Amino acid sequence: MLSQISDVVLLSLFAGLTLVVLARRRLGIRPPASVYLPYLWTFFLVFTLAELVSFKVGIWVLAVVCFLALREYFSLVDMRIQDRWAILGAYLAVPFMFYYVHTDWYGMFILSIPVYAFLVIPFLVALGGEDAKGTVQSVGLIDLALILLVYCIGHIGYLALYSVWMAVLVVAGVVICDLSALLLNARNRAPLQSILAQILVPGPMVALLAVVMTPWTGIPWVHGVALGVLIPALVAIGCFTIDRLEVDLGIDRARLRPGRGETLNSLKSYVYVAPVAFHYLRYFLDAF
Repeated sequence: MLSQISDVVLLSLFAGLTLVVLARRRLGIRPPASVYLPYLWTFFLVFTLAELVSFKVGIWVLAVVCFLALREYFSLVDMRIQDRWAILGAYLAVPFMFYYVHTDWYGMFILSIPVYAFLVIPFLVALGGEDAKGTVQSVGLIDLALILLVYCIGHIGYLALYSVWMAVLVVAGVVICDLSALLLNARNRAPLQSILAQILVPGPMVALLAVVMTPWTGIPWVHGVALGVLIPALVAIGCFTIDRLEVDLGIDRARLRPGRGETLNSLKSYVYVAPVAFHYLRYFLDAF
């Protein structure tokens, strides 16, 4: 009975979000919220497919998101023409990692990017040409993209493999934090005050959401309260970090569009939350 109710709730959330995305212009939703919505919709598409159709279908939708994020990043950074083999290797790292999520091979998933891809990329950079100048920078640029935009985001998919509703909770918690940040930033607080407010204000709401969703997630209320502290803190840290990267890349947040910062800006709230929340739940709940 609970399973049937959860399926209906998930499908209703996805349908409602679909209507909002289609009607966002009529509703007068402006950037950055209007830019953020399609990626939120994509996450719920992944969850809906994983729960109602097949996880093995849903996970490859998330792989496409990571591929697009990687492509956008490479269009923004200054890469040398001789790094083309390393860039190709980075693209191939996406199916390489998601295959291990697809097959539930946790050991290889954990090692796929930070060990094997990180060993292969420097070799491909070195293989690209005789000019060694800029090699370290190229390796750093590519490895940074893989760890943030592929490896970290991939943890959302692996969490959905074990429990779609745990993944929904993490994404919904991030949404609460992002909405709070939009309201708080409008008040022009000092940077430190803004960060503290982004952690303290949404925390009780995230914790309450976690407690309410306990029948579906199976997360005890104590850990739900802990997530109410953990998720806002990680969202604030992730946004602060990626904001600095966006400035360095010349991304204008007032003119976000596909290929010019839209994907990176929309995923920034998840890059710290996804892996840390995944490992927190895996370690303390021993549920996986």
